[in-house]
Amino acid sequence: MMTQLPPWLTTPWAQWNQTLYPKGHAYLLSAPKGIGIEQFVAFAVQKALCQQPTEQGACQQCQACHLQQSGQHPDYYHLTRLEDKKEISVDQVRGLVGKLNETSHQGGYKVIWIEGIERLNQSAFNALLKTLEEPAAQTLFLLTTHDIGRLPETIKSRCQLINFPPPVLPDAIRWLQQALPNMDAPLIKRALRLNWGAPQDALAWIEADKMAEDAQWKSGLKQLQAGQKTVSQVVAEWLKWSSPVSVFDYFYLWSVSAVRSVTYAEAFQANALPAEQRVQLQNWLAFQQATLQAKQYWLKNANKELVLETLCLEWLEVQQNTTTFQSTFESNLQKGKLA
Repeated sequence: MMTQLPPWLTTPWAQWNQTLYPKGHAYLLSAPKGIGIEQFVAFAVQKALCQQPTEQGACQQCQACHLQQSGQHPDYYHLTRLEDKKEISVDQVRGLVGKLNETSHQGGYKVIWIEGIERLNQSAFNALLKTLEEPAAQTLFLLTTHDIGRLPETIKSRCQLINFPPPVLPDAIRWLQQALPNMDAPLIKRALRLNWGAPQDALAWIEADKMAEDAQWKSGLKQLQAGQKTVSQVVAEWLKWSSPVSVFDYFYLWSVSAVRSVTYAEAFQANALPAEQRVQLQNWLAFQQATLQAKQYWLKNANKELVLETLCLEWLEVQQNTTTFQSTFESNLQKGKLA
């Protein structure tokens, strides 16, 4: 059986049923990661394939619904990046196009979900264009992306664009509290902040016991400030994590909180912030940018240990510095000093 849509997707689903579907053959669904766009697609696919759809969605009872629920519907095609590849290849697209030229097995729609459409390489985009321009009758394309800026205009212009905004914080909190009734509210809020407001990512973060990782990050910084551990020792612990790149999100959230604490102050609102605090605010903002820059280098070819050690040292400097802070990341990395 289909699960219930999260509350922030119920309005888009109602709009889909009332005004959007089936007025086109290709829809581009742009959504932040972790809000459940995959569930929305599942609902849309099942309604399109259903033999007796209602205004609310699929009937859940017909043969087509049972086939889709069991993952065996012959007219449904799901195209995504292969596990060991970085891109969706032109061969994958050509294979899909070949299948679409065949007659529908059930006599209804052929439905295609291309997950992560931005991951198509250029040849794959080109192979898809003609099919998007001249699709066979009763063919429905659902293209999803978390990064619409990477898509060529030729793809976007051939689809109806639907944007899915992230849920508002109260809705996300309530959903997580229902999923985790014994979880403390402050932890739920922190999980959401560390996962950029994405409720499903926040849920996965909590269920994977990432709060212990978060606590270790905080403990390491306290020990570093107290002189109980060296930068190398602290970073060595972080590098043992399954996904050490999370460190950058923790540092970024710290910088956001530091900036917020000043900008919400009455003195800031009255433009009466002391000179020393103004410098500190500028330093926190500069560190925030340094964190983003450091993460980009981490994701490329820089020495990962050295990147974290440098960011850690800069965090210490920002804590103690009363003069203007200058990050080494952009200049030194460009010169190859952290490579």
